[in-house]
Amino acid sequence: MLNKEAAYEIIDKVLSKCNYYTMVSIMCKEEGLTRFANSEIHQNVYNAEDSVTITVIHDKKIASVTTNLLSEEGLTEAVRDAEENLKFLPKGEIELPELTYPLEIASEDDDLSLSEVANLLEKFNILNRAKLIKEGIDLLGEDYAAAGALSLTTFGICMGNNKNVRRYARIDTVSFNAVVMHKDGASGYVEYSTNKAEELDVVESFKDAYSKCKNGVNPTSIEPGSYDVILEPLAVGDLLMYMSFIGFSAKDVRTGTSFLTGKLGKKVFGENITIRDDVKNENTMPLYFDFEGYARTSLNLIENGVAKELSYDVKTAIADDVKPTGHSFGYAGEGGIPINLVMEGGNDTSEELIKSTKKGLLVSRFHYMNIVDPRQAILTALTRDGLFLIENGEIKGAVKNMRFTESMLHAFNKVTGISAERTKVPGAFGFNYVPALKIEDFHFTGKTE
Repeated sequence: MLNKEAAYEIIDKVLSKCNYYTMVSIMCKEEGLTRFANSEIHQNVYNAEDSVTITVIHDKKIASVTTNLLSEEGLTEAVRDAEENLKFLPKGEIELPELTYPLEIASEDDDLSLSEVANLLEKFNILNRAKLIKEGIDLLGEDYAAAGALSLTTFGICMGNNKNVRRYARIDTVSFNAVVMHKDGASGYVEYSTNKAEELDVVESFKDAYSKCKNGVNPTSIEPGSYDVILEPLAVGDLLMYMSFIGFSAKDVRTGTSFLTGKLGKKVFGENITIRDDVKNENTMPLYFDFEGYARTSLNLIENGVAKELSYDVKTAIADDVKPTGHSFGYAGEGGIPINLVMEGGNDTSEELIKSTKKGLLVSRFHYMNIVDPRQAILTALTRDGLFLIENGEIKGAVKNMRFTESMLHAFNKVTGISAERTKVPGAFGFNYVPALKIEDFHFTGKTE
């Protein structure tokens, strides 16, 4: 992994060869991955990748070249190719500004001390990953099998331009996912990513997946319709992530495809719903700049049900005559995308959410989620790895998987319970931080047999 000084040296070397305004981005990734299937570890791999992207901006044109050849010759050729490509590009509509401030945003795990990083790297090294997975697999009964992966990743990003702007971040994370399966088809699932070693207990996670799988044996079939639902955090996280793709970007509002079009400053969800994009929250990814180099700001996306703020990349910010919010994924112009979603918790425990439900469904997670109508925020997906019937405040048994088709404008106005406890769930990049939800009148439109 390139440290900050080495990365800055490469940037200086590239910029010394450039004739136009240029942004240089270096991406570094090291991953140790232990994968298992059929209750056996079948793969231990280590992978290291370094790449340099050279983006030249001139005369309303943008040309980018990416190379993994970090030699003098390789970098020189990449600069030459990028500048040559400008000749063949049509002029764009926008003259992108040159980034000049702040001069440096640099961190090497701001939220973790060096000892904590060392603890993460030690706890989840190749030997310990194998030991933890074996200990989890040894819990399973004869008719059960497990599959999944445990990985330790170091991610580094460094950026710089010929206006003396420099950016650097190093983030170390551990990620675990496992599905426990019964021979008759029941399954239970866990997934967790964090940059804090003490937060991930692999064996306890195995126990959770195993317990859910055992409870899912011999499911019954129920008819589609409207049900009260308890959504566990993985299911909530999927809904929020897709909402960020179709609703919280200023570009989507400008094009009229967002469900927030014409609704800024208006109540769109229930008053108990507050959603922020908060890079300063210790439970999100500590990447303090975006992929155009702009400082990442925190946003009040939804405050007590009211649509407040949107995410911007530089192109959309120019169009709306505002400052970028630091949510770009690059110069392609996809618009700003929130990646540090934090939903406010409530006052209930997960057990209280279930006890308060006369008849409903407990949903573990979703898969194959798709967008039906972005303007109405209608999403559809199947349940997976644990769907359970609730009657009179108790879980009565497993139910065969069903498909929901629902407008989030409807669902998030029907939230009648929010857990106080929140957890990290996978996001578009990194992880989000969400509670469990109780939603009334949630529509299921299909079932499986």
